[in-house]
Amino acid sequence: MGRHTLKTSLMTGSTAAASRSPAGPHAGFTLVELLVVIAIIATLIGLLLPAVQSAREAARRTACNNNLRQIGLGCLVYSSANRDNLPPGYDGKAPSGNFQKLGLFTTILPFIEEKSTYDTMQFTYTDPFRDPVRDQVISSFICPSYPFPKVSSGRTNGYENGALVTYAGCGGAGTGNTCNVNGTYPNSGAFLVSGPPCDGTERIFTGRRRSIRQVSDGTSKSFLAGEYVHRDYTVSRGVWQDPPGNMRPWYLAAFQSAEGALPDIYHIKEFEFTPNTKTSRSAVGSFNSLPMGSHHVGMTYFAFIDGSIRGVDDSIDQTIYQNIATVKGGELVPDAY
Repeated sequence: MGRHTLKTSLMTGSTAAASRSPAGPHAGFTLVELLVVIAIIATLIGLLLPAVQSAREAARRTACNNNLRQIGLGCLVYSSANRDNLPPGYDGKAPSGNFQKLGLFTTILPFIEEKSTYDTMQFTYTDPFRDPVRDQVISSFICPSYPFPKVSSGRTNGYENGALVTYAGCGGAGTGNTCNVNGTYPNSGAFLVSGPPCDGTERIFTGRRRSIRQVSDGTSKSFLAGEYVHRDYTVSRGVWQDPPGNMRPWYLAAFQSAEGALPDIYHIKEFEFTPNTKTSRSAVGSFNSLPMGSHHVGMTYFAFIDGSIRGVDDSIDQTIYQNIATVKGGELVPDAY
């Protein structure tokens, strides 16, 4: 009886000890199981990452649309306060040296809650590149999808330094040109930059403004402004120009070598080439003919004169695109393009 009890106790103790002892070879992950788990996690990440990136880009597109809406509303509020006139694309009344600051983006500052910035600017300062607002980023002027620095610095040319703008106004397209850059410039867009005819007489640019009453094609079918992020593209080598390329700071409107000379206008463009056309300044023959474009894949966003925002596919028909760029050409524009 005593031996049996002792044996039972020893067996029970042995079993308890076994239950407390490290388990056999199946207690942890094997190498194969670990690799399988890692593979599953990697697959899930691979599936989720595009969705996350897509959601982030969708958010950036929404923010970009809001920027254009803010610019459009700024122009409309300006118009209400200025007898139905849109802001001047370029105002050549009082050049700051060779560089003019009065243009689309500086003019609308007080109408987009940036009056303090406008009041701080030095419009007649002899050195325009030392303006106190030069490096001030205006959130409504820069698309969140722009992947490069928002402030250009360290450039050899002083006019390339400063806080950038990734949008530009519509100066028109096609025929009906008047004296301006390289002798001609469209006189058919939302923003006027033209001066007197090139007849060898008066050549001072006065910064005329477009009246909304002149938009006979319809404010919902006429471009106001859009995205512009152009860098020269060398087709033969497939090489892009370093950023910021042909973009300029928002506080500079144009370069004019002398009073009466033909200016290079920075933020009003001819809409001759469809968005994101791969070309260069030397190929198109004019700074102002460079195409609009964006960093949204295959799509560039535009504000129309009525304040609405619409995306335009890179593959849009060039004639339709140019028709939307005019405000009183009488062209037919389809509802879908």
